[in-house]
Amino acid sequence: MFALANHVNSVLVNSLLNKITSSKDVKILSVDELTALAKEIREEIVCNLNKTGGHLASNLGIVEITLALHYVFNSPTDKILFDVGHQCYVHKMLTSRRDQFDTLRQYKGLSGFINPLESEHDAFLAGHSSTSVSLAVGMAIARDLLSQKHKVIALIGDGGLTGGMALEAINHLGHLGKDVLIILNDNEMSISENVGGFSQYMKRIKETYFYRDIKEKIHQIEDKLDQAPLDTDLRTMIELVKKEAKAKIETPGIVFEKLGVDYSGPIDGHNIQAVIAALNEVKDKNTPQLVHIITQKGKGYAPAEQNAIKYHGVSAHSLEPALAEPSAKNNEPVPYKAQPVKTKGKTYSEVFSQALIELAPIEQNMVVITPATAEGSGVVKFGKAYPERFFDVAICEQHAVTMAAGMAKAGLKPVVSIYSTFLQRAMDQVIHDVAILKLPVIFGIDRAGLVEDGETHQGVFDIAYLRSIPNFKVLAPKDAIELRNMLFSALKNADGPVAIRFPRSQAIAAENMQNNKFTEIDYANWEIIETDYSSKSGDLAILAYGSMVDTGIQALKLISNKSNGSEPSLPILINARSSKPLDEFMLNVLFKSTKKMITLEEACLTGGFGTAILEWASNKKLKDPKQKQPEIFCLGVQDQFVEHGARNILLQNQGLDPQSIANFINTITA
Repeated sequence: MFALANHVNSVLVNSLLNKITSSKDVKILSVDELTALAKEIREEIVCNLNKTGGHLASNLGIVEITLALHYVFNSPTDKILFDVGHQCYVHKMLTSRRDQFDTLRQYKGLSGFINPLESEHDAFLAGHSSTSVSLAVGMAIARDLLSQKHKVIALIGDGGLTGGMALEAINHLGHLGKDVLIILNDNEMSISENVGGFSQYMKRIKETYFYRDIKEKIHQIEDKLDQAPLDTDLRTMIELVKKEAKAKIETPGIVFEKLGVDYSGPIDGHNIQAVIAALNEVKDKNTPQLVHIITQKGKGYAPAEQNAIKYHGVSAHSLEPALAEPSAKNNEPVPYKAQPVKTKGKTYSEVFSQALIELAPIEQNMVVITPATAEGSGVVKFGKAYPERFFDVAICEQHAVTMAAGMAKAGLKPVVSIYSTFLQRAMDQVIHDVAILKLPVIFGIDRAGLVEDGETHQGVFDIAYLRSIPNFKVLAPKDAIELRNMLFSALKNADGPVAIRFPRSQAIAAENMQNNKFTEIDYANWEIIETDYSSKSGDLAILAYGSMVDTGIQALKLISNKSNGSEPSLPILINARSSKPLDEFMLNVLFKSTKKMITLEEACLTGGFGTAILEWASNKKLKDPKQKQPEIFCLGVQDQFVEHGARNILLQNQGLDPQSIANFINTITA
């Protein structure tokens, strides 16, 4: 591990990194200087992410590749397309954004992903995996049709390459024969370890380094045979043997070359001279090229090298060992006084995973599926406890859903653990393969709601797109206990697909889970929350969905109790735990007894839970036009893509924090 105490180098006047004001400055450096610069960049990434949090291991692994790309090519004229986009920190530092690096992932600061709205050097938006090659093919077609002259480079990891979209794009690229360069950053990792036959194939390539040697030997044999005085029959026989040998030798790039993409590599991705040489070798070729580069995730920071999964993404002030900060006075390193890491309660992800483990002996036919998010969603623990019933299918969301459909049709009880933003990628499979046949597939939808990662990761659309699908039940628990019981009830009684959405946050009431037994609940029946105010209903009903139940409770504590001198009529708060189906019995009661109604949801308003209530009210009005109805107000995420920032800030901006809701209640009841 490099000496973090010597981080002082990065702030000295003669620091190489301080001299980089744009990517053009990289081009004038020598190989030795580039090597030194790579070390400085790693030091800065580690120290900065200890303050801001972010994706650590992947960015440490890609330093030399990024330097070489900017050394050989000319951004933004040449289009460098990042896959996923969270490994873009070095790219941002080299493209005039280093001065903002301490605002990384902070509200109104530098995005943690690639975004062309932030810089012209960011060729396209990147937040999801396996997209870069498709984008590159599209841009190459446009370049040629518009008679432009520039390179299109797609950077993709071996994890991203397992995604079906990437393989579809490579197949099409080989057919078109367009000038596209694919940089395959191979570190054997997605968020978790890569799985699948293709990743094993890539691993064999690295273990042998056989391709270049065998090619050279075959060429040598051919040259000698051409000079040898052989009769026609013998030469014909030898040519047939050579042809057969070439066809059967498992060369590393044979899969790509059979698809029409020239392969070169593998290259040591931390040898800057070798990477630059490899890129120079292919930069002037006008046919599809793939350069295979081997890197180590977490390179240069020992804890991340040893545990790349743990250090894939880090929170602020969580790095070990303690770091050092430079002193402004004498350039001597001084201990960095990191904020103490507060003890955190269980997250909803952890609660969900623990419930699966506890339910496994009860539900013998239950299996768990995840598309490369085993660590992030916590279900890796289930996999360790029940490996024969756990399936990580790599970055293949569509396959995960359809495989679950096949399992359900054959009699198993599949649970698909998936992030809200990633489930979007499998919508056809959700409809075509699961919903039409009304198969009992349970979707544990993690990261549902607002998250700090920005537009590409906001889990705010799942209510709308799932609620629109026939046969679906769409649930959201108010706390950890209800999440457990929803999962238990769904496994026990599901007669069709059930979605259970939960946020990326600490779980409410998780401390009450000890010795908590599973209880079957009718999630189609909503719950009146027992608060100080529930006995005084009449004027206003608040229908809170999922994470907004606790927010509603906090908001009620803040509302004004003034009511023109008379005893106040305070709201009733409802745990509306199912947005589909709705509790029509309770709605009928509330429509008769209340004058105003507020819906609360941590999701988009368009097509969401509030929209479901408005639709129900409209249908009710159609049946009985003379019947009076309460005035309905819907609070949720506005019709916009929400930027990155801390969740509490984003909630406040959307008017979904307790004080904003209390203010709104006071306004409409004044």
